[in-house]
Amino acid sequence: MDEVTKHDNKKDCWIVIKSNVYDITEFLKVHPGGSSIVLTIAGQDATEYFDELHKPEILEEVGKDYIIGELDELDELDELVAKL
Repeated sequence: MDEVTKHDNKKDCWIVIKSNVYDITEFLKVHPGGSSIVLTIAGQDATEYFDELHKPEILEEVGKDYIIGELDELDELDELVAKL
């Protein structure tokens, strides 16, 4: 997740959804809601935000083109412990 947080702007935008890392830099140009709304969660875990606004199948339809990796399980555990 440390690496994801470095990619938090319009020229280099990564997000995490359900442990998958997406480079959505190019998608910002075509996002139906505009780029500014997406940039508010750039470099972060956007799972909760995504789930509130989108149907799950959108990840299969559109997301597959932007997926670049998966979070390490230990990284996820570190985040959970930090929240306690």
